[in-house]
Amino acid sequence: MGKKAKWIAGAALLLLIVAPVASYLFVERELTKMYGGHTERAELSLPQAEAQPYAFVNVNVLTPDATHFEARAVVVVDGRISDVLAQADLPDGIKTIDGQGRFLVPGFTDSHVHTWQSENDLLLYVANGVTQVREMNGSEESLRWKREIANGRIGPDMFVVAPQLATFDGLEGRFVAWTQKKTIVPSQADVERVVREFAAQGYDAVKSSSYLSRDSYQALGRVAKRLNFPVLGHIPVAADLDDMFQVKPTEIAHVEELMKALDREFGGYDVENAEEFLDFVRSRSGDVAERLRNEGIAVTSTLALIDSFPRQKENLDRVLRAAPLEYANPGITEGTVITSRGMGWLPNVNIYRMPEEWDEARRRKSLAYWNAYAAATGIVFDALLDNGVTILAGTDANVPVMVPGFSLHEEFRTLNDAGMAPAQVLASATVAPGKWTGARVGQIRPGFVANLVMLRGNPLSDIAATGAIEMVVKQGRRFTRDDLDAMLAAVKSANDRSRSVKLPL
Repeated sequence: MGKKAKWIAGAALLLLIVAPVASYLFVERELTKMYGGHTERAELSLPQAEAQPYAFVNVNVLTPDATHFEARAVVVVDGRISDVLAQADLPDGIKTIDGQGRFLVPGFTDSHVHTWQSENDLLLYVANGVTQVREMNGSEESLRWKREIANGRIGPDMFVVAPQLATFDGLEGRFVAWTQKKTIVPSQADVERVVREFAAQGYDAVKSSSYLSRDSYQALGRVAKRLNFPVLGHIPVAADLDDMFQVKPTEIAHVEELMKALDREFGGYDVENAEEFLDFVRSRSGDVAERLRNEGIAVTSTLALIDSFPRQKENLDRVLRAAPLEYANPGITEGTVITSRGMGWLPNVNIYRMPEEWDEARRRKSLAYWNAYAAATGIVFDALLDNGVTILAGTDANVPVMVPGFSLHEEFRTLNDAGMAPAQVLASATVAPGKWTGARVGQIRPGFVANLVMLRGNPLSDIAATGAIEMVVKQGRRFTRDDLDAMLAAVKSANDRSRSVKLPL
């Protein structure tokens, strides 16, 4: 072989080696961006927490059942509520914080969030009074954040669910695991292995995805029961409601999961038979809800997201302009070049937008389908409410257009509009998730963690008052309104420095 031929052969071999590595590194970089990992970390400097005991006085305190307020004093010692008593009974010498007649409620829990690699979201939650979250597709990174928060980092307490389980084979499975951060379980033996690993790694629960096989779903129920490890999440497409009740998860991750299971039972609806489908949902949802209540299975709401589907399709620009996009991670909102849509929110990449090439007839048909989708989910929700099923307020934060922290207040308004009384709405984000997780949060009573929110108005009179926050207390550390505004400003500034696409005006 001549020198030139050897050079060409060497160059070709090098190209064969370099091209796959370069492609991998490029895709990995884009994935990190898509999950928010390239956004600058917010810079924040706040005074150190005071260690001395203190008491809130001249304040209206939400009762443990979340039904009414009482004029009480709340004593905080070492990050916990040590006493709730009449102001006249306060011990001498304790520092007092004048609540000026405001309303003190437990810190809120968003029971369905995705932090991905977007760590500035931790500040957004606290700034919005969200002192606990359930991370629904966790990672080693979110476990690390959980430990850091427990040791004093500013952020919500985290209940971390392991990367959701899905059944795929071969290369497809590897690709899904890489790009969608799922745990691939081709067999029942894999289910047994990974659940044990998750428990050992410190995850709090395991989640079924829509793409888990029926056999693996049933195996998950058996393994989780044997290990006393909570299982929750989606009802897989391959399973039905009877399978779900056999697995008996502790919680269903969205109200719409029940609606989709009824859709499969119905045989699949479309625009032509939508009214027939809605009648079917009305006829079946009461029985399903009654059984959920009897089995003690909770359901997370995510109704604001469902309600947004038709609106995002009909007038995305209006929806985006109404959302506090300046606080959403720009990597997540801008999407990625590796797919046409990625996880994006903005007009050219939004995962829920209608394709521009669709004609008007197709657009009307799609909108009618999604309006029926939202209506059917609403019917199921009504049945859950009527039958006393435990409902956990959750938002699917970081899915378009659920901005972390802000989205929970939107969910509160949506739940109220859907028929929940303000007291029920508050309970769904305080008492109910506290009991579900077994954590001593969600109530203002002795021995509970001092995660608190002081509001300017009475949320039992108007649920929108949850957004008028004067102070947040996280494990006893007080954050004033100025502190909370500093958190928001730091996140916005970091986002602005990281942004590559102009936001809609």
